[in-house]
Amino acid sequence: MLRELAIRNLAVVEEARVVFGPGLNVLTGETGAGKSIVIDALLLVRGARAQPDLIRTGADSASVEAVFEIPSTSPLVAALEESGHPAPDGQLIVKRELSRSGRHRVFVNDSAATVGLLERLGDLLVEIHGQHEHQRLMEPARQLEVLDRFVEAEAARDALGQLWTRWDAARTALVKLRDEAREGARKEERYRWELSDIDAVQLREGEEDELRAERRRLQNAERIFAGLQEAMALLHEDGQAVTSRLARVGALLRDLARFDPDAATPLEALDGAQAYVEDAVARVRAVMDPDRLQQIDERLDAIVGIKRKYGETAATVAAYRAEIAAALDRLERHEAIAEETEREVAASATAAARGARVLSEAREEGAKRLERLIQRELRALGMDHARFRAPLRRDRAGVDDLSTGDGSWRIGPRGAETVEFLLSANPGEDLKPLAKVVSGGELSRTMLAIKTILAAAEDVPTMVFDEVDAGIGGRVADAVGQKLRQTASGRQVLCVTHLAPIAAFAEHHLMVDKRVIKGATRTTVTALDAPERVNEVARMLGGEHVTDTSRRHARELLRAARPAE
Repeated sequence: MLRELAIRNLAVVEEARVVFGPGLNVLTGETGAGKSIVIDALLLVRGARAQPDLIRTGADSASVEAVFEIPSTSPLVAALEESGHPAPDGQLIVKRELSRSGRHRVFVNDSAATVGLLERLGDLLVEIHGQHEHQRLMEPARQLEVLDRFVEAEAARDALGQLWTRWDAARTALVKLRDEAREGARKEERYRWELSDIDAVQLREGEEDELRAERRRLQNAERIFAGLQEAMALLHEDGQAVTSRLARVGALLRDLARFDPDAATPLEALDGAQAYVEDAVARVRAVMDPDRLQQIDERLDAIVGIKRKYGETAATVAAYRAEIAAALDRLERHEAIAEETEREVAASATAAARGARVLSEAREEGAKRLERLIQRELRALGMDHARFRAPLRRDRAGVDDLSTGDGSWRIGPRGAETVEFLLSANPGEDLKPLAKVVSGGELSRTMLAIKTILAAAEDVPTMVFDEVDAGIGGRVADAVGQKLRQTASGRQVLCVTHLAPIAAFAEHHLMVDKRVIKGATRTTVTALDAPERVNEVARMLGGEHVTDTSRRHARELLRAARPAE
């Protein structure tokens, strides 16, 4: 239950703290006083988009803080625990801060949170029924959601939607497999050739850069070759070459060692020098390979050619190879995959048809029950001759559609049927879709009847009604007030109203008042005591000037609306 709502610098409200109670709470005030600001504040608490123009003129920021009391059995407890914002003392505090800079903030139980969390919590905290919701309820798609909520079939509908999606994906895959089979032989030949073409090159990441760097070193081949030839001559080939001289020195020292053993002492160093020189000669010969430049050019041509055909980099060529290898594997295993996919199509179609049949049965029974209950509510709201119907409509399945039932009804992701609420408010009038109901009063009462029935089947602790009194008055207003009081039994209801007969049924009466002080507009929200309430109801009855007669009439209304002891 909503216990308290604190508003600061929101629209024309500079600062207000509103305390709510259980049962029926009404907000009244003159037109334009700012009653809608309370609704706007609650929408922010529910996670609505923060608009900078909601910030009061002259202020840099605004805030809304709501305090809720939640029982330990509420699903909110688990949701808060899961999100890391527990409420051990049974109190939930939600705060939204708006800034002109656009840096808005959200807090749940004094910890930073996200708007997404508020949206999830909002569905469990407060349900707001205003003009926007009325417009949505005129849409057949929304009406199907209402029916499913009424019969508690939302989970079954969502499960069917998943089955339908699975069936549709398998069917699409099967169509693709059949298309591939028709072109399979041609594609298989092409894929095999392309794989062979790519594998023949054996492209390696970074290889091209390495080859180009080596090629740049070899581009001055003549100069390098001439220098290397001279080096070879000095080291080995010339008659005065280093290796020849080392060999002669070694032979001479060995001959002298026969006469003087000390002459052999340098031989070890000379042998090492000769080995080192021979190694240098071998290295020079390797560098002098005249065919290397041609080999590099041929390899680079192969790399450029393969990249031109299959991708700009080695990675993209590899990715393309993996793709065609997988495609080739599918072609080779086409029959097995097709059989497996056909089994998936059949299995998901059977499961979806079964789920659609169960959902249809629940909807058929629920639609009849919903018709009876709403028609009874409408008559209690003064529409004595109203007729309400919720007919289900089904279409025949086409050749490629998923179907169910003896009539081969087409199954879509939301089931095999649609529904459109029809209303006839007066004797002799044809049943019409809600979107074509001209009377605002009839439409408002129909919406209230629907919401009253849904409220009995739901566990939302706080319901807010705005514009519920559009186009009604007199005896009908009294009936609407009674219905709101009834709906508030066991839960909290907030209602914005302009009608005294509705306000008289409130258990907590709040007045929104707007004044101009020193050139600035100030709006306040005040909880009324008994005398103040009489004056406010009298104002609603008689206009700006409250008289003794209007006060007497107000007291009679309040006394008549008081529940029997």
